[in-house]
Amino acid sequence: MDVTGIILAGGGSSRLGRDKASEPVKGRPLLQWVAERLEQAAAEIVVVRAAGQRLPSIETRKPLKVAEDILPGRGPLAGIHSGLQSASDDLSIAVGCDMPLLCVPLLRHLCHLAEGYDVVMPTREGQPQPLHAVYRRSCVEAIGEELRAGRLKVISFLGAVRVRYVGDDEWARYDGEGISFFNVNTEEDLRQAAALLK
Repeated sequence: MDVTGIILAGGGSSRLGRDKASEPVKGRPLLQWVAERLEQAAAEIVVVRAAGQRLPSIETRKPLKVAEDILPGRGPLAGIHSGLQSASDDLSIAVGCDMPLLCVPLLRHLCHLAEGYDVVMPTREGQPQPLHAVYRRSCVEAIGEELRAGRLKVISFLGAVRVRYVGDDEWARYDGEGISFFNVNTEEDLRQAAALLK
C-alpha cells in the first residue's frame, strides 16, 4: 500500500517565536527528524510550506515534493488541503513539522485501518489528534467547503466524511507513552526533544 507522508511546515510558530521547521535539534533541523521517521511509513514526502517560506535543506530516501499553501494564512486545515492535492497517493499521513518522535509502527497501523474510511484519527484522552492522522484524497472537497466558508478548525469537516477513531487503548499497543504526539512549542520542548531523540 503506497502512502504519501505530508509534513505541515507553514505554521506561525507563535509560541516559539521562530520557524520550527528550521530549528536545530542535536545539530539537525526539526524537519529532518520528522521526515526520517515519516519516510519509513510512506512512499513519498510532501512538505507544505507557507508562501515565501524558506525551508531547511533536508535529505530523504524517498521522493520529496514541496507544496505551498493553496489558501494561505488559514492554518493547518488549509495545509492538509494543499498536501492532499499534491500527494501522488490516495492515502496520506499528515503530521506537523514539530513532531520528531513519531512511532513508525503506529503510523503503519493507522494506514492499515483505512479500508472503508476517509480519515483514521487517533484520540488522546478523548481529544482528536488531526496532525497525526491518515486522510484520503476524498477529503479534499469537504475540507475545501469548510475553508471557503471560513471554518478553519482542523476537525470541522469530519462530520462530512467517514472517520475511524483510534482510542488510547488501541494506539498504546504501539506507543505506550504516547510519545508520538509530542510536539515542540517552547524552548523546554526543544530540550526535551533533544534528550529523547537517539
